[in-house]
Amino acid sequence: MKYSIRILLFSLFFGLMFNSGRAQIRIQNYKYNEINNWQAQVQLNHQQMQLLQAGVGSMDEFTMEVKVLMNVEATRFNAVFSVQQVAETALDVNTLLNERINAFKEQLKSLGIKDKDFVVDLISQVPIYGIETEKKLFSKNQNEVPLGFELHKIITITYNSYNLLNDIVFEASKNEIYDLVKVDYFAASPENYFDTMRHAGLAYLDAIFKKYKKAGFELDSFDKMMAENSGTIYPISRYRQYTGVSRLSYDKLLKKSGNEIVMNPIVAPTLYYDFLPFTDFDIVINSAVNKPNIQYTFDIKVKYVRNKKPEVRIEKKVEKQFYMITPDGSVKLLDLR
Repeated sequence: MKYSIRILLFSLFFGLMFNSGRAQIRIQNYKYNEINNWQAQVQLNHQQMQLLQAGVGSMDEFTMEVKVLMNVEATRFNAVFSVQQVAETALDVNTLLNERINAFKEQLKSLGIKDKDFVVDLISQVPIYGIETEKKLFSKNQNEVPLGFELHKIITITYNSYNLLNDIVFEASKNEIYDLVKVDYFAASPENYFDTMRHAGLAYLDAIFKKYKKAGFELDSFDKMMAENSGTIYPISRYRQYTGVSRLSYDKLLKKSGNEIVMNPIVAPTLYYDFLPFTDFDIVINSAVNKPNIQYTFDIKVKYVRNKKPEVRIEKKVEKQFYMITPDGSVKLLDLR
């Protein structure tokens, strides 16, 4: 009996631990994902620590490098929607789709979006065929018959405020437009940002140069060679898939229908914006990021090579003397001047 009680208590204790653990995972599911990626993170940290270890190169040449990152909020956006329509005739399919698009366009005017910022691109208009089985007395024939037409268009909407996308999607849903293909980000005068990063990088290198000189490490005798490289990272390339623990319930929708329905839900990926981390950069401009940004990168490398002056060889002038032995055996110095 005591043995059975011990098993029961152990089971209850283990069950409480298991349930509390599940509750904690549901509340903090991002921690759950971090635990799953723990081994990969440890390996990454180890690699980063190895990169921090300084090395001594040749005394005749060395390289200094500075990496700059600048986060910039976009000033202009493009939202791209895909819209399709099916109807029995080509006239019907164009009429129905144009009505939806025009209604969408009119509703967006209340958001400040002008006609020139609303562009429609025709993708395809194709007939739809089906197979009709013709039954005869001793055979069956299958014939291809036209059923209707499918029309596909792309809508591109240009707007100037990041928060306006929610209202655009809301107006699109009123006209049965649900497929948001992508959102493009643009910044005005990106060349100005590269100039800012170049100035910051060169000022950083100049500060290091002065500190080395103050420490007694003279660099004036070195020749300098410089190279630079730049890049742009748009938000669309920085979205990562996220494994969520919670799941949506469709019970309310099924009960409302009142019929036996087999669900065929569309599994949409769960994504989040993960900006380029700052760990590999010496300078970060606009480091507070609370929304998707365009990230500009700038890399400056300066190679110092010791200036080896060629050795000057001074040839010592050697005076040559000539002697002559006379017939009587005496030696006589010849004057050849």
